Amino acid sequence: MKISIIYSVAMGLMLAGWAVMAEPAKRIISLAPSLTELVYSAGAGDQLVGVVNYSDYPPAALSVPIVGSYNALNFEVIMQLKPDLVLAWQSGNRPQDLDRLKRLGLNLLIRDTQRLDDIPNLIEEIGGFSQQTQTASTEAKRLRQQLDQLRQRYQDAPKVRVFYQVWHQPTITINGEQFISQAIEVCGGTNVFADLSALAPHVNREAVIQKNPDIILLGGLDHVQQKWLKDWQKIPQLNAVKNAQIYALNADHFQRPTARLIDALDNLCRLMDQARAQN
Repeated sequence: MKISIIYSVAMGLMLAGWAVMAEPAKRIISLAPSLTELVYSAGAGDQLVGVVNYSDYPPAALSVPIVGSYNALNFEVIMQLKPDLVLAWQSGNRPQDLDRLKRLGLNLLIRDTQRLDDIPNLIEEIGGFSQQTQTASTEAKRLRQQLDQLRQRYQDAPKVRVFYQVWHQPTITINGEQFISQAIEVCGGTNVFADLSALAPHVNREAVIQKNPDIILLGGLDHVQQKWLKDWQKIPQLNAVKNAQIYALNADHFQRPTARLIDALDNLCRLMDQARAQN
């Protein structure tokens, strides 16, 4: 069986083109933790035979053989697992690794979920390839309904100015093309760095002070979030500090484009409601 892939050239921001398989995939390898989650969301978890490091959700994924990391694959293990389909991450997996997998004759489905609506779309696509159409369609419909309901609820809400911190030293945030920024918009928020060109731009403290966000959302790892919180609290002129509107988020929920992100939006919107009430 062969997959034909039409690649997107729009800076990795949209899904790659459609692919066609002659028969359902019974042995799937995922090359990104987010893709691993989407395989389970599609109902194809039992068909997953290989994953990369940090594929830690759902818990069943922890028992699936590791085939390396997203940027350092073990090709020998991959070939031994004899996958029917390899799911790849366009902007994360190394192009030379994907080229090698193609030369080895493996079927690749290369995707890059950068928009919220891509999440249910890709779940359905994986469900189609794995003959799990009903499960995938049901889950995709549920997620689309959640998005539609939240968009309608907040479409006329007063805007809240939001700064999302991905990392520190350097301080990294997200621009408007990122799915995290779109999550903020769903809740009636405005990403204060939406206009920057890089997907994950570096910004300095002075730029954050100038933007003066109403709410600061902390991604990153649990053990560093409290330090970040204390660092921002040293700048009392920020609206987010004056009104105690700094929140530590579960980064796995918000920094992976999966069903868990959409499921976490209701709580995110409630946090932003609290910031809105302070304005």
